[in-house]
Amino acid sequence: MIDQYFSPAESRRLVSALLVVLGFIALLGVFGFLVVPGLRYQAVPDRGLGGGSPVQPVLGETGWLDPTDYPPARKQVIPPIDPKTVMTATPALLARGKELYSQECISCHGPGGKGDGPGGLALNPRPRDFTASQGWKNNSHIDGIYKTLQEGIPGSGMASFSYLSRKDRMALVHHVQSLGGFAHGGGDSAATAALEHLFATSGETIPNRIPVAAAVAILCREYAAAHPRKP
Repeated sequence: MIDQYFSPAESRRLVSALLVVLGFIALLGVFGFLVVPGLRYQAVPDRGLGGGSPVQPVLGETGWLDPTDYPPARKQVIPPIDPKTVMTATPALLARGKELYSQECISCHGPGGKGDGPGGLALNPRPRDFTASQGWKNNSHIDGIYKTLQEGIPGSGMASFSYLSRKDRMALVHHVQSLGGFAHGGGDSAATAALEHLFATSGETIPNRIPVAAAVAILCREYAAAHPRKP
């Protein structure tokens, strides 16, 4: 009886239509799995429609599709600073450190500093757990954490943060220490004295910083100008 309603040609047409529908559903699944989660990380200001307070965009986090395009920054020439203003944690330093942590560190080290951020899941070794008292490469004292921020850790995903000012690096040091519920101690007295001497006697220059996309565009233009296509 079914042959009266479906010829071989009609069956093929229905199968083709079904494959098209299944393919479309699969594309929607890929979009929902890969793209939508990344878009959630983009910081979109509240226009006041939700009744809540405005949400400020998070610098340095532009979403899954382009995580490296940080905002540009102008060159800074910074004079020496009084070590007393940075060697001890203050509310202002801790607030600045928390702000920098959310911009620079949270993707790998996680919001609580446990090394469980989404950006660090594929790293080997895994990012440092700031809440653990053991296993610190350069120790957990002020001088050790500052050294890590200054130089990075070769052979790991920990890069140098030397593009930040010394004061900002010290703010990060204090915030990182605040994430661990253990006594960090005073550290090596000679290393601490050397750090204080550095702050007090030498200034620093922070170079210009441009987004990666802008740098690539400049390189492409320069290459095109140096290698014009023949007509």
